Amino acid sequence: MSDSDDTQGKSQPRTKMLKTGIIASIILLADILLFWYNDFLGFIISIYLFWIVIPCLIVFLIAFIKSFNWKTEWHKVMFGCGVCVVLVFTAYLLFRAPKQNCGPEIMAEYYEEHKTEMMELCEYMQSVLADSTAVTLEFEGSRLVLFHVAAADAHYYSNFWGDDARSKRDSLMSVVGLTEEEYDGIRSRLKAMGCIGIEASRNYPESTSIWFRRVGAGMYRYILHPQPFTDDEKEKILENYTICPYNDHVLFEYGGAAWESDNFPQKDKYLKKHKPW
Repeated sequence: MSDSDDTQGKSQPRTKMLKTGIIASIILLADILLFWYNDFLGFIISIYLFWIVIPCLIVFLIAFIKSFNWKTEWHKVMFGCGVCVVLVFTAYLLFRAPKQNCGPEIMAEYYEEHKTEMMELCEYMQSVLADSTAVTLEFEGSRLVLFHVAAADAHYYSNFWGDDARSKRDSLMSVVGLTEEEYDGIRSRLKAMGCIGIEASRNYPESTSIWFRRVGAGMYRYILHPQPFTDDEKEKILENYTICPYNDHVLFEYGGAAWESDNFPQKDKYLKKHKPW
């Protein structure tokens, strides 16, 4: 066997490893982007397909290290794929992951930064909704994902999600008396605050719920009251495991998925350091 044949024989396993590493890079990149889009969905799929994700991670690391040699075109392609995965993962940790975390401390800090805008939005909702109506809106960016309405004096909501909500948007706006300009005003105000939804009512104007952030399948909300809580209300609030009080006018609320606990995470720890009243 000649030296060239011997060299070619040895290079074949290396090339195969690099090619496999490129495929692993693509799978890992797709997984990271899935986490970016929805951390809960990314977590569930990663756990379900762990037998694919973990080997891909191991192969990726080995192939990426080997690609530093830059001996062949396959080394260069693998190196480029590796850099892309590292950059996207770093961007996820820096920019997206912090928004997929929440708790009383985060909500308190965020409220102090945006409390003026929140109170203005509450007042705006009371001014634009028709008498005795109620509405719940949720957005992903500028995209409507949920639109629930209660007509004047109705004792229940009519609920609409996704494409159904978007296709019926104009008729639902008319039920609660919203114009196109007012609808856009609600959406732009929420977006400017970094919040995703709101629940407001002219039947019970004593509180408005601003939806702050989804983490996994759970939802964190602010509940804002124009009037201070009474002593009896304060006692009930402290006993409510879904609510963490912040002050005489503001509550933090957590709602989990059907299979999760509704206990507000870190509530007891937070209240040991911060007295709401």
